[in-house]
Amino acid sequence: MCPSDIHKQRFRNPKTQSSNSSMAKEAGSGSSPPKAKTWCDHLAHLSSDLTRIPKSDTPCKRCQDLKENWVCLSCKDVFCSRIVNRHFVEHYEQTNHCLAASCRYHQRIWCFRCEALLDARVIPQLRSFLSPSNASKDLSSSAKLENIDALMVAVTDLILMPVPSFDFRPADAQSVVGHNELALAKEGLRKIFDRGLVALADHQVQKDFLTYSAIFLAYHPSPSELKDLSSFGVNLSEETSAFLQAQHKLKVASNLSASITQKKFVLLQQASKYAEAKKEILATDEKVANLKAMIKELESQIKNLEACIATAESDREKTHEVLDTIDTQVTTVRDGLVSDLAQASAMEGMTRAANELVTQWQSAWDSMRTNFAKLS
Repeated sequence: MCPSDIHKQRFRNPKTQSSNSSMAKEAGSGSSPPKAKTWCDHLAHLSSDLTRIPKSDTPCKRCQDLKENWVCLSCKDVFCSRIVNRHFVEHYEQTNHCLAASCRYHQRIWCFRCEALLDARVIPQLRSFLSPSNASKDLSSSAKLENIDALMVAVTDLILMPVPSFDFRPADAQSVVGHNELALAKEGLRKIFDRGLVALADHQVQKDFLTYSAIFLAYHPSPSELKDLSSFGVNLSEETSAFLQAQHKLKVASNLSASITQKKFVLLQQASKYAEAKKEILATDEKVANLKAMIKELESQIKNLEACIATAESDREKTHEVLDTIDTQVTTVRDGLVSDLAQASAMEGMTRAANELVTQWQSAWDSMRTNFAKLS
């Protein structure tokens, strides 16, 4: 049932039994497990209800052993691993139930078909298995800390992932405001220039701009400084629409970048809280262990020591509630960050093209505005 079960022929080869057992013990003794898969093609074998599963101390259905058991996520029966009496291996071979969860280490889920661990935090069909109703069945501090440690490792990788760079250059269309027909045209152009390139989205503004430009150019025989003004009206409606779309894409990219930054901040904040909670719960566990030893040594003070243990246990349960909250929030924000990063990566090329279009148009606009100001 553990990662060392990958090669099934080892189950039947007595010569490899010893080496396999040591590998399995290492995989089940708290050592770092192999990287878990984020998807599995055999999820159809899952039970329709993963919220009510046997407790972690449930014995093997066949041999009643308690040391190294796994629960079947199809029928919810519990069997011992290969390093004990290989009853889960036999169960898989007989029923084809390939998905199992470790009774010893919460969140460690193995697929016999894939021959790999599965990440229950990422795979939607397995998230109900991580519900508080399941987690509350085993209040082992070491098991809970192992789960959140693994989650924090994944979160750290996400925090360190680079955010796609977006070069935002907001439009700036401020100009100097400087009567017969030429004066009216100058004043009209000044007002449009003052409103900025976005104003051209209005159809009437487009018409006014073309009219004022024609009047102004009629009095100025197209000097080289005004070549941009004379050509700016070509396909004005279509090009203005393209500019506004590009500007909108840059705004979406900016909001996405801000969202990623905010989510990373939340994850860092929760990681800091988890470090404090972990230190506290480890200290509390040590305190509980010491108090239990004192009970055996100082029988005359057993009543007082039991009261202290009860208090420590109560404190530990409260800390577990904090851990559950941290686990839930980190998982939720992590999922959102994964989605945002995927969306940001997909938008990187699009925003680069949009930025180039906006920059090109803005440069032309600024040049034309400056030349217009000189002539006015």
